[in-house]
Amino acid sequence: MSIISKVGKKSAKTRFLNSLIHFILIVGSLTMIYPFLLMISFSFKSAVDSTNLKLIPAFLYQDEALYKKYMESRYNEESSRLMDNYPGSWISFGEVNLPAKPNLVKFDDFNDFISKNNYDTYAYCVAEHYGRGVYPYAQRLYRKELRKENNNSLVDFNNKYNAGAMSWGEIVVEEKDVFSRNFVSTTDSYLGRFREFKEQSPQWMRYYINPDGYFTNVLLIPAFGEDLEAFNKEYDTKYQHWNEIRLSSQSPAKDDPLYEYWLHFARDIINVHQLSLHADAKLEYQAMLIDKYGYIETLNKTWLSDFQSFAEIEIPDKMPDTGAVIEDLTFFIQNLAKPEHIQINSIANDFRAFLAEKYENLGNINHAYGTNYQSISEIAFPTAELDYYNFMGRKSAIRREFLWRNYAMSLDQMLSDAKSLRNTGIYVLLSILLAITVNPLAAYALSRFKPRFSYQIILLFMLTMAFPAMVMGIPNFLLLKKLNLLNTFWALVLPAAADGYFIFLLKGFFDSLPREIYESASLDGASEFRLFWQFTLNLSKPILAVIALGAFNAAYRNFLFAFIVCQDQSMWTLMVHIYNLMQRASSGVGYAALVIAAIPTLLVFIFFQNIIIKGIVIPMEK
Repeated sequence: MSIISKVGKKSAKTRFLNSLIHFILIVGSLTMIYPFLLMISFSFKSAVDSTNLKLIPAFLYQDEALYKKYMESRYNEESSRLMDNYPGSWISFGEVNLPAKPNLVKFDDFNDFISKNNYDTYAYCVAEHYGRGVYPYAQRLYRKELRKENNNSLVDFNNKYNAGAMSWGEIVVEEKDVFSRNFVSTTDSYLGRFREFKEQSPQWMRYYINPDGYFTNVLLIPAFGEDLEAFNKEYDTKYQHWNEIRLSSQSPAKDDPLYEYWLHFARDIINVHQLSLHADAKLEYQAMLIDKYGYIETLNKTWLSDFQSFAEIEIPDKMPDTGAVIEDLTFFIQNLAKPEHIQINSIANDFRAFLAEKYENLGNINHAYGTNYQSISEIAFPTAELDYYNFMGRKSAIRREFLWRNYAMSLDQMLSDAKSLRNTGIYVLLSILLAITVNPLAAYALSRFKPRFSYQIILLFMLTMAFPAMVMGIPNFLLLKKLNLLNTFWALVLPAAADGYFIFLLKGFFDSLPREIYESASLDGASEFRLFWQFTLNLSKPILAVIALGAFNAAYRNFLFAFIVCQDQSMWTLMVHIYNLMQRASSGVGYAALVIAAIPTLLVFIFFQNIIIKGIVIPMEK
């Protein structure tokens, strides 16, 4: 029966107390809901907005916030690549702003320029093809193609490309600094397959490296500590911003302030695939080869060629990707080639030449662009236009990508390791089965037969609740180890098979059952097992539902004990697998995994709430 009668409920004091209790409960529930909503919010975030504590991520309604995330992902989370294209402007993605005055005509001109000039893979990077602890769009797309080509068989992939990948998640290509001297693109193995993917990528999926910005960011800014005034003072120049400095394709005059920097950049820093040699360097190049190899037969053996004499050797129009030829050319450029024979193949200068030819004179360019350039060299590489208009053209798709990509990686990792899902399912089922078997048997014995020390036994059971579960972790581990049960399901379920609180709860419920039922059934010849199974358990369904729910919740969320007693990866549960994922994934992916992991518990509470409430209320009423 109710504690408060129907008449008493109508009094003002009782109504006030009832309202106050409900208000406190609502406030308490909100304190639980807020952290959950915050976790959901963080599951959509990345490094650039991870410090924002708003429940609704700003990128959902602010273009500026979305642009920051887009630039972070576009430049593969490498701020140094961002600084190459925006020298002296930004040093982190958090500082990125929407361009103030982007020029659509310039953007269209560059696309026209690219369509007429086929630049190789050393001029650009694939956007969104790697990141820190996340699977960006291009990476997922590349991996999807590989899976399709290999019938989703990792064995076929490893055999085809002579690789040793243990999972699809290991197949990652990170082309970071394509302008660096050490960068090499190959047509072999699955890296060659990535090169094919790169060459087939649409223009919006590429970001072209600004040679002017790379030169400035790598050499000039570090040399002067980002102090442009110091540079201007030393070389008597009047640059207003670092991005005004241009990288000449030809060697500057020796009295030019950039001469030494240009020569060092060409000889030692920029990738040789961005260089070419003048035909006048041929004799010097042949002389170097004669001095190195001595005999043409030695060179042919090394180069895998069939020259009859050194005089037949020409300077190649296109640098080979790998091999002895590229090594000899690199050595020649770095040590022996005359500065006037070296040329930097700058896409920025090629674009300016394209504009000069298309518009015929600077006046026409200024009219089309709405600018006031004094010379063709003032035209900046259209990095800002490429980034901005590619963003605007795909804004909705970009927003959807950031809503999905953390969850995409989480699901991929969970489904790729189906053993953790299987182990969790078995663990939960065994825990529930033992909880509704062992605990009712113990409680029934205490309630039905009322042993002499039943009160002390119950008190002993309740005392176990005074200690944290992990206090028993070490003795449980040592005992399980001695019994050779580690890395088995028995190690997971046996220590929690009997629960003092469950036994206490069940005994109280069993005590409330009518004694007359047992007496009449005994007179009719019912066995003790039948009294337990047919009567006691049948009348105790609500409380058994609560026990089952508690067992499910304890097993499903168990991490630390499961991690200790089942360290073999084949026995990992879902929580252990998520912990492992969080060690190598971004925080956003970790939160996404936790949100996904919370769904089963949420569904259980939603669909079984009536049984749960009944199991809590009925024992109290009894």
